[in-house]
Amino acid sequence: MPTIPAPRSTRDPLLTTDTFIVSLHTVVHAPRQTARTRAVLRACRDDVDRFWPGVETGARFLDTRNCRVGGDGVLLLDHPLANGETCIVEYEVSRGLADRWEQVLVSPAWDLVLQVRFHPAAVPARCWGYRGAVVSALPLTGGESVHTVTLDAQPGVHGIRWEW
Repeated sequence: MPTIPAPRSTRDPLLTTDTFIVSLHTVVHAPRQTARTRAVLRACRDDVDRFWPGVETGARFLDTRNCRVGGDGVLLLDHPLANGETCIVEYEVSRGLADRWEQVLVSPAWDLVLQVRFHPAAVPARCWGYRGAVVSALPLTGGESVHTVTLDAQPGVHGIRWEW
């Protein structure tokens, strides 16, 4: 199985989490509120068999790859990972209408990308990206999409909010 070296961050997530997120990329389709995520995970100990994806309570899993849905919103990996081993999981979720999309990280990530693609008939007037209390305006890319990229993302709430 593939392995990668320890995280490049100056903080050592291996002491506090079961998995380290190498990369997490989510594409949200608004306003219908479905999202597909691809997560590259690295085990921080032996026998890691699950991943908490940090999706909102009440979100419904529509599809998964290389994992399956367990209780309490946990994704069960296809096989337990050894320390340092990596895997790629994909999942699609749907949720009720809202004016934001949030990703809750419970472990650090080297690379966190959130992208919201708006239907051409439902483009918002303004968008903001946020990490905890830090908020910044986001320009629309191509007139119908916004995104944030966070390197060495720390646990907490990361999101994109919009206003019609």
